[in-house]
Amino acid sequence: MNFMLKILSILILYSNGILAQQDLEFCDINNLPADPLQLKIPTLNDTDQYQAVLERNDFGVTEEIIEFFDGKANLGIAITTLAGKITRSYANFLRNELLLVEGKKCSYRKLNESYQLTPFFLIIDDQGKEHIVSPLNLALKNLKFVYTGSSSFIRGIPVNEWQTCTFNKIKKETIKITLSYSNDKKWSPAQIIQDFPSIPVEVLIETKNQNGDYNSENFSIFKYKHGIDLEIEDYFLPPGVFCPGLPNSSPLPPIPKSFSFANQLVETFEDVLDKAGRVDRIREEYDFEAKIFRYDYDIKNTPTTEIHDFNTGLNYIKNRLTGGCKIEKLKGGSPDSQKNGTLIEIRDPVAFFDFDNAEIHFVGLKRTDGILANIWIGKKKINGQDAIIEWHFLSQTWNKTEWTQKYETTPLKIIIFTPAVIPGTNITGTAKFTNNIFYFREHELNIYDFNIRPCLEDRPRQTLSISISSKYKNVIESNLPSFSRGFVMAIKDAARITILRITPPRLAFSKDIIIASFNIFERSEYGDVIIPKDDVILEDAVENLKKYFAQNQLEIKFLDDFKNNVSVYGLSKSLNDHFESDGIETIRIGNIDNGFSGISIAIIVIVVLIMGSLIGLLLTILHKYEKIKLPLVN
Repeated sequence: MNFMLKILSILILYSNGILAQQDLEFCDINNLPADPLQLKIPTLNDTDQYQAVLERNDFGVTEEIIEFFDGKANLGIAITTLAGKITRSYANFLRNELLLVEGKKCSYRKLNESYQLTPFFLIIDDQGKEHIVSPLNLALKNLKFVYTGSSSFIRGIPVNEWQTCTFNKIKKETIKITLSYSNDKKWSPAQIIQDFPSIPVEVLIETKNQNGDYNSENFSIFKYKHGIDLEIEDYFLPPGVFCPGLPNSSPLPPIPKSFSFANQLVETFEDVLDKAGRVDRIREEYDFEAKIFRYDYDIKNTPTTEIHDFNTGLNYIKNRLTGGCKIEKLKGGSPDSQKNGTLIEIRDPVAFFDFDNAEIHFVGLKRTDGILANIWIGKKKINGQDAIIEWHFLSQTWNKTEWTQKYETTPLKIIIFTPAVIPGTNITGTAKFTNNIFYFREHELNIYDFNIRPCLEDRPRQTLSISISSKYKNVIESNLPSFSRGFVMAIKDAARITILRITPPRLAFSKDIIIASFNIFERSEYGDVIIPKDDVILEDAVENLKKYFAQNQLEIKFLDDFKNNVSVYGLSKSLNDHFESDGIETIRIGNIDNGFSGISIAIIVIVVLIMGSLIGLLLTILHKYEKIKLPLVN
């Protein structure tokens, strides 16, 4: 029986006054001589902190207990080693939680129902609040101890001793408890504690039944120290340890619908430490409402980009080194995708971070690479395997860049533990995937990052342009990425096509007008997705735009640098074709209120003609000197 249970049983007996059958020859504190010095047992305040190592010797067995008592945090931690088995207990009196950890296994219990499993106990303080108390302090508060002398030595330490007696009616045995504290007149501990010069050295619990059978249980106290040598991380469960059934005490962080980040993915195996592993560098960009995702990584030393279009179910795979591109159907299994029957869908922001279908509980505030972070841990199935996931998010007390910046949800690290075969063996170990996340930014879709034009060079296309009043020049130039997104989204809705079929606008600025030209590509075949309602063929898309501009201005909505909503307008009746011939590109501009003047048109045509002539002359000279071969025209 541990010290906690001993004290509890003794307190129950003492409170019931069961002393009539006590063996007075074995233990009788009333016949002890009076203490002329009136020494009192040193006690700590219940809001103090201490740590100690206890050895319990009983029936030929030694049990080691490392105690950390934190009265300020109302928390007690104990590490118990018995017969080679190590158990960690975390007793949180504020939450009424007891967590017991053996290796990577954890169990959760309500503390008020499980005091026997922890060396700490509960009292009601002067304000009527529940508070942690050590079993020694509990005994001192409730039992009468009498000073017995100061002539003894324990482990070479001179001690003062106090004693109490009681009787166990059930077992019919007398119980004697002897407390030994260092004698501060003759010995000083390694750490001098102000107002507490004497420290506990030993607790001896002896019993004798009516048959004369004797037993003793000895608690030796080592390394008693005021204060706690623990980092903030030690107050919580070890990494990768999940407790089933533990309620989540803090809501999950809100996840934006559009963001990007860089990811250093470190893959290791806990079973072989640093002997096997790899590091990948990844960039990810996600937009849930647009249903597109970009994924940059290296494969066989080749920089590669995948653009996943969940509108069409297609994956555009680009070699950033050579510019080559191939198109495949989305297959699922990537961080952004999920299967719904036979269909492929984009995962919503919550599912993207694997919060979906997971049992999750809050761990607490810890430092992650020196940054204070909120930590959650959960358990879920990933690819059919049980996985433990840790999520590290920036604490609300931290700012990302400036002291005055408003707090934003910022993931710092996501760690996944899952069974896997150790490379080079047939042994299944625990793979640890650590996603170190950098530069996380919530932002609107950057349409330039999703330009798939190199993948569509062999597809039919139509080049178009519209006109915009030059009064919007400054706001467009200062917010070009946001404007471009708004432009593409507006064209998409008017043409009734999917977003990636439209190239970002190419802008030409003049004094009176802004020309925005763009391409629309023919639609592709679809992957395993629901066929989009608005994705007409190229001919119909152009016709839709012509009908729209014949009657309407095109409202282009976007956010400026100050997150204000801004609208600029493409002028009605300004939709135009482009055509290319002999290196000369002309722009046919309709009759519009804010169109080019005749002189402006003449200047544009002259400039384009001169550029075309120069290019033609250069090509002729190169052909003459056999530097290139031009096709012959019959």
